[in-house]
Amino acid sequence: MKGKLIYVAIISLFGLLSVFGNTILFSSLSLLILLYYFYSKKFSGRYLLISIVVYFSFIIIGFLTVSSQVSVLEGNETKFTLHFIDGINIDGNRFSAIAEVASGGERIILNYRLRSPQEKAALQKRIYPGVSCKVTGTLATPNQATNPNSFDYQLYLKRKEIFWILKPNDISPAICTQPQGNLITLLKRVRQKEVLKLEEKMDEELAAIFAALLFGDRNLMNPEMEEDYTKTGTVHLLAISGLHVALLTGMCFAFLLRLGMTREKAELFLILILPCYAVLTGLSPSVNRAVLMLMLMLVARRLKVQITPLDAISIAFLFLVLISPYTIYEPGFQLSFGVSLALVLSSTKIINTFQSYLLRLIAVSFVSQLASIPILLSYFYEISLISVVTNLLFVPLFSIIILPLVLVTYLTGIFFPFVSDFFLFWMSFIVAFANKVSALFASFSFSSVVIGKPNPFILLLYLVIYLLFFISWEKRKKSFAVFLLPFIPVIFQIVFPYLSPYGKVVFVDVGQGDSILIRLPYNRATYLIDTGGTISFHREAWEEKRDHFETGEDILVPFLKSEGIRKLEKLILTHGDMDHIGGAPAILSELRIEEILMPVSVERSVMERRVIRIAETNQAKVRIVGAGARWKVGQDFFQIISPLEKLEDKNEGSIVLYASFGGKRWLFTGDLGSGGEVELINHYSQMDVDVLKVGHHGSKTSSSEVFLDTIQPETAVISAGDGNRYGHPHAEVLEGLKSRQIKLYRTDTQGAVIYTFKEDSGTFRTWMP
Repeated sequence: MKGKLIYVAIISLFGLLSVFGNTILFSSLSLLILLYYFYSKKFSGRYLLISIVVYFSFIIIGFLTVSSQVSVLEGNETKFTLHFIDGINIDGNRFSAIAEVASGGERIILNYRLRSPQEKAALQKRIYPGVSCKVTGTLATPNQATNPNSFDYQLYLKRKEIFWILKPNDISPAICTQPQGNLITLLKRVRQKEVLKLEEKMDEELAAIFAALLFGDRNLMNPEMEEDYTKTGTVHLLAISGLHVALLTGMCFAFLLRLGMTREKAELFLILILPCYAVLTGLSPSVNRAVLMLMLMLVARRLKVQITPLDAISIAFLFLVLISPYTIYEPGFQLSFGVSLALVLSSTKIINTFQSYLLRLIAVSFVSQLASIPILLSYFYEISLISVVTNLLFVPLFSIIILPLVLVTYLTGIFFPFVSDFFLFWMSFIVAFANKVSALFASFSFSSVVIGKPNPFILLLYLVIYLLFFISWEKRKKSFAVFLLPFIPVIFQIVFPYLSPYGKVVFVDVGQGDSILIRLPYNRATYLIDTGGTISFHREAWEEKRDHFETGEDILVPFLKSEGIRKLEKLILTHGDMDHIGGAPAILSELRIEEILMPVSVERSVMERRVIRIAETNQAKVRIVGAGARWKVGQDFFQIISPLEKLEDKNEGSIVLYASFGGKRWLFTGDLGSGGEVELINHYSQMDVDVLKVGHHGSKTSSSEVFLDTIQPETAVISAGDGNRYGHPHAEVLEGLKSRQIKLYRTDTQGAVIYTFKEDSGTFRTWMP
């Protein structure tokens, strides 16, 4: 039954999904698979019995895993003895780690704001895996997703059996103790200390590459550099991948033979050392898979048992999901096994049929990229269009030159420090060259394309079409039509919005700020009103983080990409305050903007001037507008009704947009205050409004009684940040809306507010209950 373990792995996956996912769907699919096993002549009765036992075993494992998702902590504890176990990271003034509470053994996330460079240096040197500290602090629940398709941190941690974030009052390394640790703790400690040495001794670019390729740590990496490699489809080279594990294992094996060790002893040494290497490099899914597969192949060779690569990958899968069932939801796990499985299945009848090394490399790159597309779109919403070409350049560069040189430079630095400077010089040159070439490719407008997050139906379409394509390729059907197959689901996903009769309005939760997406049916037009923004404060050099949080880049751009939005017909920036315009530069850098609307104003803010400069560079038209500007899209009507004149007060000078679409009349008021509201109703006393975007986040300076009584909205939406320091929305505003029986939605308590419509009928819903 060689190669048949893959069917056991598949049925185990469906057993888990029958518990974790849609029970009816995956139970039905599992039944169909088992029926196929039963009626197929390829499987014996014993094999069918094994498959049934495995399926129900993993159902039980799934139920046990779900039932264990309970915290032993109550949330009101304030004193803790913590054992630091992993994930220790210091970035600017932020210290974070995974720790285990001594009483009960529950893992928690620790987040601490450093107060001085001295404290930062002390924690860097004294806190590492194995250290125990007594701290006081408060527990908080992790943030859950508040926008469609956004990263759900709470769910992510829950799947790792972490339910709380601890915010300590203080961490004093002087009173921490270091208990005797086991081998795993020791290896994690070595990993952390070696990465710190790299950070201290090398420049930023070089330290980032060394840390990534030697220890699987990408925390030192500049976000811009990582983004460049992502856009070129080569970011997998910046992590310890299966390719790296295989190369390093091969180099180590050859070195041991050179030392005079017998083949048998060298293989035994590798079997013993590979698990240690997995721990030393961070136990990432790709490393775990590669290490397990290599160990299985080596053990089978010593026992003189034949095992196929397909069986090896199946056993590795079964082992890893048995240890940690929720790992099936990790993108790294899905990419590692998905791409590896595609390469294993296509190696004999597709890849190895090419005679030249170059053609085989192209085939490997093509198969890898094709297998990764559904996964990449599910989590990152875009794909690289030049990945096959860039991988032809970067895979040999990293595999043949950079990775061996990184290893040689690191080892000579330990044993022959006087020689390592020579290698460091060349490494600096080569890494700088690689990064510049990557940045050059990433700068091409066609380097990547936003497709959006595929729904379950489209995901199934990807799987079916790709399966048909590989089967046709294996059978030597090389017609033009066959090679068009892989593009069908991508084209369908791009075209689908133009066929959809549904439109939507999304009040995006951007914290304390405004951002509203309007997407008309059949993709006739897409508008964005404001972009939110992060107000930055002065920080000293030691406090600066490598990866700054920015609302536009970290919330709005991913959301728009998940919706498959590549272009905005209009970006409407109501006024120049940071919480309305701060995310605009990120939007301009990632999307094509046809026209930017900004209000007439006496004076432009610094950010407004910056946006205008970026718009000019990107050839986006900037249009300064006031009351009277209007446009129509079919029967849908949009009119700007304020500002009536140039004003110094930016809030009162906000663009106010009145619109009619989706069976509703809408009023988007920016940060308009009560004075502006009076001016508005004086000029538009007969204005009917169904949905009001409440001005200035529900501040008491807006939404006056006379204004609400005049426009008489049925529904109101307040965009504000949860627990914001301004106290928005104000109690008087809430009471005024309630007393008039106006249905209220709030982004601070309910997350994104979504109105989905077809023709003149639509419904509101919130992302959080």
